[in-house]
Amino acid sequence: MQTVAELLGESLRAKAQAANALEAIANGDDSNTDEAKAAASTKSRKTRKTGDKSGAEHETPSDMVILDALISRERLGSTGPGHGVGLPHSRLSSIKEPIAALVTLDQGVDYESADGQAVDLVFGLLVPEDCNDEHLKILAQLARRFSDEMLRSELRAFAEPVSLYDHLDSLTPVTD
Repeated sequence: MQTVAELLGESLRAKAQAANALEAIANGDDSNTDEAKAAASTKSRKTRKTGDKSGAEHETPSDMVILDALISRERLGSTGPGHGVGLPHSRLSSIKEPIAALVTLDQGVDYESADGQAVDLVFGLLVPEDCNDEHLKILAQLARRFSDEMLRSELRAFAEPVSLYDHLDSLTPVTD
């Protein structure tokens, strides 16, 4: 679960960093963009604030905040639907849009899944706190997607993260 939290945190920080760099360029301050990017990437993994188009500030949650949110949700009941799949998910007030990370494990881990099978495919999901309907819709789509034995086998077969990402990106969206 910690790895999922770290990947989600890394993705959120990268998005915030890119948004800040674009904002600097849009404001005509592109002279130190590379230096600013480098400095931002070496900062500790503490919470950072970023602005959106409306001018409102959003905090980028730390890995620990993400991990705590995922674990808190997991305490309510296992998010392992079976077939070696874990779907840890949570809501956070400090994010603006859903974000996900997929982790494939060489060895399955006990996840207290519905079927008791060890989990080796972990798909972590964070959604904004006020995103109730979208959250449920995403979870339903993930459950349908991961019920496909062929997809699960394909995902387990990838050795390179870039190839796995490209495969996921090429999938046809699930329709209701």
